[in-house]
Amino acid sequence: MKKTKILTYMIFLTLLFSIIEAVLPTNTQIEPISYLDIQSEFQNINQNLGISKGLVSPAELEQFLDEIIADQLDEYNITGATVSVVKDGSVYLEKGYGYKSPYSNNPIIANETLFRIGSISKTFTAIAVLQLVEDGILDLDTDVNEYLTVFKIPETYVEPITLRHILTHTAGFEETIFNIIFTSISELDSLEEILKDEIPDRVHPPGYISAYSNYGLSLAGYIVETMSGIDFESYVEEEILVPLGMNSSTFRQPLPVSLAPNMSGGYYSNGMLGYFEYISLVPAGAMSSTASDMGRFMLAMLNNASIDGNQILENVTVDMMLGDNFISHEKLQGTGLGVYEMDMNGYSIIGHGGDTIFFHSRMFLMPDQDLGFFISYNSRQGNIAKSILFSMFMHVYFPFEGVEVTPLKNHSRRARKFTGFFISTRRTYSNKPNLDEREWLEDGLEITSKKGHIILNVIPGIDFVEVEPLFFRESTGNYDLEIAFHINEKGRITHLTTNFIVAVSAYEKTHILYTQSEIQAIMSIVIITLTFFSLIYWGIRKIVDNFKDKERKTKIHRAARWSVLGNFVLFGIIILFTLLRVYSGIILDFEVNQVFNGLLIFPYLYLLSTISLIVFTGFAWTGVKDMKRKPYWKLSGRIHYTIITLLSIILVGVLVSWHFFG
Repeated sequence: MKKTKILTYMIFLTLLFSIIEAVLPTNTQIEPISYLDIQSEFQNINQNLGISKGLVSPAELEQFLDEIIADQLDEYNITGATVSVVKDGSVYLEKGYGYKSPYSNNPIIANETLFRIGSISKTFTAIAVLQLVEDGILDLDTDVNEYLTVFKIPETYVEPITLRHILTHTAGFEETIFNIIFTSISELDSLEEILKDEIPDRVHPPGYISAYSNYGLSLAGYIVETMSGIDFESYVEEEILVPLGMNSSTFRQPLPVSLAPNMSGGYYSNGMLGYFEYISLVPAGAMSSTASDMGRFMLAMLNNASIDGNQILENVTVDMMLGDNFISHEKLQGTGLGVYEMDMNGYSIIGHGGDTIFFHSRMFLMPDQDLGFFISYNSRQGNIAKSILFSMFMHVYFPFEGVEVTPLKNHSRRARKFTGFFISTRRTYSNKPNLDEREWLEDGLEITSKKGHIILNVIPGIDFVEVEPLFFRESTGNYDLEIAFHINEKGRITHLTTNFIVAVSAYEKTHILYTQSEIQAIMSIVIITLTFFSLIYWGIRKIVDNFKDKERKTKIHRAARWSVLGNFVLFGIIILFTLLRVYSGIILDFEVNQVFNGLLIFPYLYLLSTISLIVFTGFAWTGVKDMKRKPYWKLSGRIHYTIITLLSIILVGVLVSWHFFG
């Protein structure tokens, strides 16, 4: 079997499953490939390794992982990886691959070697919050400002932000833009100073839409610190890590002396050693752990947060944590508290991913199978490898059985309604120093339609069909891919969510100007140019006629041509303000009224001006209002004026397509 080919086919899944899992987003660019070849590749794996549906034995799983991970280390120049799998209340498999230091051939040892687990740290932060909720110190649905004294979160909206909002990433914060990872402890400010000085803008009402936030989870950790009376690192150590027997895990930076020798190095894509990453937002991503410790954690979470007689959360709290605390759509996966659902192939999965610059990890639990899986890589390209491994594991051991797809009765007439360009809610919403908001457009999703189906640009070769109002399924039923569209009170599409992009991410629909404006823009430029030269021509004719002392045109003739000038100026103003707004930020599809506000009077003035041109055109051909009751100008002049009028009508159509008339 050519394993390199299999991995190549799987690369596109990285784009789908690791869009927003990072503590710090990586810059790796992945080119999507056809989804249609994947099924046969999984069948090849099964045939070559003799694997059947469902886990059979640790030895068989080890053979599978040995084949895949060894190839990944070579294919992506990854220095090392560590894995732990638990099942049915015990450790199923633990193993290290590669080296923590290739310069000394120091191997990865699953129960000794520490890796940075990135945003999986947030799960521990959530547990700390829930412990204080159980103690009656915190409440999930109380305004977080009641717990803050040094600073307050601005009251941008009537609805306050609560800890439940924060733990489900629905607080409505924009993306934080300050540096999160540093090379030295001396560069770090205190968590309190960072949170006080770097409060992100609130851009959505709380509880409305998912938008992954490192700031939010760090704020939750800070509240744990202030309300418990001890520093966050000590609290987690005393109340979570020690009771669970996770003796090789810590949030401390630098690492304790007893753990530092076992820390794996982190490596660049070229294999060069990086640096120890100091995370400024400690509760969001600073934890270091071993695969064995993460195995103990998964065993506990699959057993009502209990292991070896030590229980860190009550049963009802565990159920609440792992249950749906926010869902975007009733048919899609939801978000727990500090975890999110990763449902795939019809199986219930919950967990978290984590990325730093050098370390890339994923932890997922399948409660119905009493199964937990943790994987971490110590090199930059691990962000690709972790998603591929997760997808291959699921497709090999828990394959999709397929579903019957019955399109909505009138789906073919509705498909075009859903086309457009959608951009992640994990972004900044306004220009900040040294940051262009438009850069986030590069990571958007484009949807087109064909023959009543819609197509997503990141999954070429696959199309979706509407099976319920606003809900789409992959059209053949062979792949577990679903998309839900969301509308506002006016029936306008605001955003989409899917079952193949993690539940803590949504994509908002941008204005048509970002996707379908090329033809309109070209038409507008051509029309404006022709109108401009017409005005220049009439101006020159006016000067020549005056020089030759020709009879002056009547007022109605002059008014007809002056109206063209007014029309030209009005459209110029509209274009100027539109360009300034479009190139200074991102306009969402439903934001026209808020963005342009009083400036929307200009499109209506342009409409009135165009109507006046239509009236003057009629006058010109019939001679109405002319003193001699004769048509205006020569035949060529009337044709010229009529063309200008027709072109202005086309521009009104352009403004309509840009939603400038509501």
